[in-house]
Amino acid sequence: MPKYTESGKMTVRAYTASGALPVGGTVIRVIGVDENNRYINYSIITDEDGVSIIRELPTPDKALSLSPDARSTPYAVYDVEASAPGYYTKRIYNVAVFSGEDAILPINMIPISINGDGEMYPRDTLDTTVSENELL
Repeated sequence: MPKYTESGKMTVRAYTASGALPVGGTVIRVIGVDENNRYINYSIITDEDGVSIIRELPTPDKALSLSPDARSTPYAVYDVEASAPGYYTKRIYNVAVFSGEDAILPINMIPISINGDGEMYPRDTLDTTVSENELL
């Protein structure tokens, strides 16, 4: 696995109502998942427009993305967690970040519904994991 000598950035946009409303104050955690970035653990809060920008995420050399060599991965992989009061926590796994590029990550936050008895609906947690290629 190549060393991470360069950096990329990630722009996270938290919203609800299919993008109609920003969710400001969302806590975003970015965690490295492989041996070269496992020490990375950023936390940042979205602004009133629901946007956060993490400017310095370690990545492999950009030249790796210009070669067809399948033995080396030309990007860094991060997991992202978004949480805000009144919304379910969302987890996005294996977000790719390339050197010198901006990984744009939209996150659709789902409000927690409370019925008239004060009980949360659904009663347990909501699984918001999207399987790879689920929409194909």
